[in-house]
Amino acid sequence: MTNDRRERIRQRLRAVAVNGAIAFGALGVGLLIAEGAVRLLAPQQLIQIRPDIWQPADSVGWLHRAGVNTTINTGERTVGIVTDRDGFRVSRNGRTDAATQVLLVGDSFLEALQVEYDESLAGLLEPRLAEAAGRPVAVRNAANGGWGPNQYFLRTRSLVERDSFALVVVGLFMENDAIELRWRRMPPRAPVERNRFHVPRGLGWRELVDAFLAPVNDFFEVRSHLFVLLKNRLGTLRLRLGLTPAYFPVEFLKHEADGKRWTITADICRDLARAAAARGTPTLFVLIPTGFQVDPETFAQQVVGFGVDSTTVDLDQPNRRLAEELEARGLTVVDALPAFRAARADGKRLYGTVDPHLSPAGHSVLTSVVAPVAAELLDCRSAIADCTLQID
Repeated sequence: MTNDRRERIRQRLRAVAVNGAIAFGALGVGLLIAEGAVRLLAPQQLIQIRPDIWQPADSVGWLHRAGVNTTINTGERTVGIVTDRDGFRVSRNGRTDAATQVLLVGDSFLEALQVEYDESLAGLLEPRLAEAAGRPVAVRNAANGGWGPNQYFLRTRSLVERDSFALVVVGLFMENDAIELRWRRMPPRAPVERNRFHVPRGLGWRELVDAFLAPVNDFFEVRSHLFVLLKNRLGTLRLRLGLTPAYFPVEFLKHEADGKRWTITADICRDLARAAAARGTPTLFVLIPTGFQVDPETFAQQVVGFGVDSTTVDLDQPNRRLAEELEARGLTVVDALPAFRAARADGKRLYGTVDPHLSPAGHSVLTSVVAPVAAELLDCRSAIADCTLQID
């Protein structure tokens, strides 16, 4: 090979390298601009890893830390997160103290990190019940995201044994609170483990996902709004490729109508109510619908994304079956699904556009369903107390 030919090859390689660097640089600048635009115009729901808010706890796995005063943004808006000395979420203005206390137990839908406390069920219920009862009422919000009926029971039993409550309100989320396994204790939750890059152990698609794609996802989902936006827009494709842990809830499939999940969940609720009743406290169970039960468009997206035959689905099944089992055990239950569907028909946006939890309007509708029954139960409790005093 002549020197001239070697020089021409070097020049071509140098040109390729320079052009490649320019292209990658332009791509990087474009991505940074797009990231900034998405953060400004359409902020997304980044995965939150917040050990400053939650702490490991025996029996229930995790609890809110006491004395928290911070903010969080799950995609809809930045909201304040303040907890009192017991780890209950409270208003930015602080804790309400009253002789009449209502305990609120549930998962992320009652924890309500997507709205300010005063816009949540707990914050709205407090003044409504105080007005109805004619005396101050304090709501103690013990809800924690990711919890289920086992934790509702264990936490309620623990709290009613150490404090006095006039009413317990338990929220049951219809997408995942009908469970098939009962347990008596959950160990303290370990720190969240993230996927790491590793050499694939085979050439199967699942192994390639675990080795490369999952670590990339874990890196960007806590940092990049643009990445999360693209993931959401490609949701249907991700479902078909197995790139998401999401699934269509089996609770809505007709073949589950006679499954054991309904009786197991109702038995846990019965034991929760008995633990409260042993302290003279009534319990109200509230059935909270998921978004695709309320919005036909969201349901259509779910059916297409998961490849589900819509004729095998009964959107009312979880509410109907749980209500039947709870009422058969003599428990008080209220179903929010009809009110949510009516509000949706009136054009109200009840769920977030980025975060699928309840919007301020959703909490308002939920409060309109819960407050009258809760007030009635408080009046019954007061009447019983008055009669006891007169007899004494």
